[in-house]
Amino acid sequence: MCTVSWLLANDGYQVFFNRDEQKGRALAHSPKYFNDLGVKYLMPVDPVGGGSWIAMNQAGLSICLLNYYQQTPPETELISRGLLVKSLISNTSLTKIRSALKKLHLHRYAAFTLLVFPSHLTAQIGDVYAVRWDGNELKTVTAVSPMVSSSVALSEVTNYREDHHNSILLQHQVLFSGEGCNDELEITQPQAPSDIDSVEENIIELTNQRYIDDKNSLALTRFHASHEPTPSYLSVCMHRDDAHTVSFTHLVATRKQLKMNYVCGCPCSSKQHQSYALYPQRETYVEVV
Repeated sequence: MCTVSWLLANDGYQVFFNRDEQKGRALAHSPKYFNDLGVKYLMPVDPVGGGSWIAMNQAGLSICLLNYYQQTPPETELISRGLLVKSLISNTSLTKIRSALKKLHLHRYAAFTLLVFPSHLTAQIGDVYAVRWDGNELKTVTAVSPMVSSSVALSEVTNYREDHHNSILLQHQVLFSGEGCNDELEITQPQAPSDIDSVEENIIELTNQRYIDDKNSLALTRFHASHEPTPSYLSVCMHRDDAHTVSFTHLVATRKQLKMNYVCGCPCSSKQHQSYALYPQRETYVEVV
């Protein structure tokens, strides 16, 4: 199980990602800086496969990968899907990503859904690009926040998390106004919302947003910290007997900053937070008609 959500604003985009894994799987290494073909990028590293599920490069392009468990894996030797993210993230435009995907031998990978957040993506420019590999064919799919992967009760989990996502946004009355990634709260002094429980407080503190001044980020941070309806397979901060949420990643991409906040471990209990930045080196934007 994994959950990714995002918001678009006038000056860029933000991505929020909960990674869920089996309890016996080794924790990922914290984000590291890489340089491939002169392109710098950031990504946490899975010690098992050597790849990643999320990455951001200096051009402002980001990639997320969700496993697609509903397709039976082929009976051939496969390589880690996380290596796909690593092989693509040095591409600095969506055009280059599409070209690279066409050249890859995708039959070496189990099924997945890949999300690409282009470098000049805003509320007015571009779209989140999503494709799904089902083991036989690569198809474009509609990207609607949030997107969920689950090996257990996918329809039930997706429906519940979508409803909860929309409910939280309505509570905050934000609905992605496009006013930017630094909307100001309409309060005179910072104060914690009274209905945030200790779990949500923990993740907001860990991501340096205890008294957050961005209403959209606050809503989605609360969503990814949520134990609604109970800590279970349905909750976004997921807990099962065999698996749980093992990290939370928050990307911020604007004209002035590229930032990755990373919480290592289950968001409701971890005290390990790191923040990383890249110096933006964006290419000239050319709109493709």
